[in-house]
Amino acid sequence: MIILIFAILLIIGAPIAIAIGLSSFIAMIQEGMSIDVFARNIFSGIDSFTLMAIPFFIFAGDLMLVGGTSRRLVDLAKKLVGWVTGGLPIAGVISSMFFASLSGSSPATVAAIGGVMIPSLGESGYSRKFSIGLMTAAGTLGIIIPPSITLLVYGSSAEVSISDLFIAGIIPGIFIGFVLVIVSFIIAKREGHKPEGKASLQELWSSFKSAIWGILLPVIVLGGIYVGVFTPTEAAAVAIVYSLIIGFFVYKEMDVKKLFESTRKSVVISSMIMLVIAASNVFSWYLTYEQIPTKLASIFLEYANTQVIFILMVIIILLIVGMFMDTSAAVLIFVPLFLPLVYELGIDPIHFGIIMIVTLSIGMITPPFGLNLFVAQGITGESLTQVIKGAFPFIIVLILTAVVIAFIPQISLLLVNL
Repeated sequence: MIILIFAILLIIGAPIAIAIGLSSFIAMIQEGMSIDVFARNIFSGIDSFTLMAIPFFIFAGDLMLVGGTSRRLVDLAKKLVGWVTGGLPIAGVISSMFFASLSGSSPATVAAIGGVMIPSLGESGYSRKFSIGLMTAAGTLGIIIPPSITLLVYGSSAEVSISDLFIAGIIPGIFIGFVLVIVSFIIAKREGHKPEGKASLQELWSSFKSAIWGILLPVIVLGGIYVGVFTPTEAAAVAIVYSLIIGFFVYKEMDVKKLFESTRKSVVISSMIMLVIAASNVFSWYLTYEQIPTKLASIFLEYANTQVIFILMVIIILLIVGMFMDTSAAVLIFVPLFLPLVYELGIDPIHFGIIMIVTLSIGMITPPFGLNLFVAQGITGESLTQVIKGAFPFIIVLILTAVVIAFIPQISLLLVNL
């Protein structure tokens, strides 16, 4: 019943948090449960020190955007690879990788880097379709390269080490970025684009000095987590303080008006995410109460009795789910369903977390509800149809990349094991 109500609410266009929460509430009332049970589970869903990192990282990422960091990272990337064929789109991918390590958010990465790079690519003769598709796809790195908000949600839900998840996300993120770089090079070569020109050592050094403060942030945040100086939540708070110092006193592009607007925007985005998490906790609790995960696991085991079949089924399911559902909500709903089988089949939960996040990230650029598509539409003014056409070839590339990551566990686990 709960699944049917949830599906109906989604079809009629209800916001994801409302669809999750209302379907859970109706199902619980039909079971004769008190409203207290619903309220307690809503509260317990966000009563977590770990989850405090989500609004902190969102705020830090937006502060870096309005403080001028994204523009400096793009300039450095251009100087580094401008001498290569396809150097400008490659610079866009590298800039997205940098910014992903600051923001932890896919839409923020598309907005920050795509807003700068898409016009630059157009001025250099690259097709509008390619420019939008590449930057929309590169934005998916925002939830893969640590510190990733979605990895935080998975770690909290699956009760696994978030530090290990962050470490595990590094190589897959770099690998996806490398694949996008190769695709950019091939397309630029095929279309006859010439290198932008080689920057002098003086220009490179000047650009590096300008961007160094932004480059240092992920070093401080991730380094502090990995060596045990602070937790991911404390690291997010450090990132905010660091971003404010850079914005006000180093780059001097931050003012009170920008700070107020950034705070307002971050509060709105954080509230939306936390509402989804709270509602999803009730949804997950009800599924567990009704033993639905156990029943589904037994059905799965009849067909997915090997790791290969199970992983393939998970990828297919998540690709479909990602088309309609927010990544954090999908993680919160499907982790309780999949995790018993993950342990049953001997799959490492850290590696499985990377499989889930990489696969769900593709949903960010998949119609009809891929969030990155709407962000790209907003910053370019193009129709949604044109944005989807640009993203489609990269959807195929990312699916193939996700399959490679899923079936070569060492891509995720190499650094963790070390």
